[in-house]
Amino acid sequence: MSTTPQGLFRQEAVEHYNRGEIQGNLLQLTPFWVRTTYWVVVALALSLGLTLAVVRIHEYAQGPLLIQVQGVEDITATAGGRVTRILVGRGQQVRAGDPLVELHARGETAERDRVEQEFRTQLAARLTDPLNASARQALGSLRAQMDLSEVLVSERTLVAPFDGWVREVRVRENQYLETGEVVVTLSRQETGVTALILVPGQYRPMLEPGQRLRVELSGFAYLYQDVTVSSVSDELLGPTEVRRFLGPGHGDLVTLEGPMVAVEARMPDEGFRAQGHHYRYYNGMVGTGRVQVRERNGWTVLIPALDALWGNRD
Repeated sequence: MSTTPQGLFRQEAVEHYNRGEIQGNLLQLTPFWVRTTYWVVVALALSLGLTLAVVRIHEYAQGPLLIQVQGVEDITATAGGRVTRILVGRGQQVRAGDPLVELHARGETAERDRVEQEFRTQLAARLTDPLNASARQALGSLRAQMDLSEVLVSERTLVAPFDGWVREVRVRENQYLETGEVVVTLSRQETGVTALILVPGQYRPMLEPGQRLRVELSGFAYLYQDVTVSSVSDELLGPTEVRRFLGPGHGDLVTLEGPMVAVEARMPDEGFRAQGHHYRYYNGMVGTGRVQVRERNGWTVLIPALDALWGNRD
């Protein structure tokens, strides 16, 4: 019994076979949003790489800043004692040699009076008897004692060493002073203002006069002043040496760690403006200073090894 092909296959299958092979589309396994995100990420990566290659990032040497008013001098006590009289006031003009403060000098004055009285007694004896050798010898010794007593008495009165203005009176009556304590602060006729910044010693090879220094005073946030570096210390200074350099009045105003470099810049004016007001600089004002030391490529900041590689290549 024979079977025809028409009896073996369905009519639809035979017609499809007779039409020939029809090639279909490939199976789409990746969604559209995945392809779009991929190319967006590639574009961002290329843009970031180009930006890092073009951009220049500045590096700053930063440290505590101290304002120093030039032409201002502290008058210190040459001897200890109690303050008996204050002869000047703040803002008063003085001349060289004018008395400023008197210290208790009862003992020194009594000793001077005693030596003077004995000197007059011996002088009378010498005039009465010119051949009196002991009186002549005593007069020489007493004259030296008189000179010494005058010096001791004069040390009990502090005087102005130059013409100027009383900027600050640092003592009060009946206060007991030790030798070397500040009594009065005087200002000369002409003054100037210097900004002293202490930066870590590692930046010393990158620092030199002429660089830009940005000053920001404490209490005046975001009030920046750009000045030019005038001098840089040749040697690194330790915290103890820095405090000695700043002096007893300002050595404790800044916090220091490790070796430092002293950088100075002269301020253009004796004051500054903030929020519509004019303020004067005062000795000991603190803040922050930043000196631009170099600029680097963005890639070298991100990957420091590239900086060493390019540096060796140069």
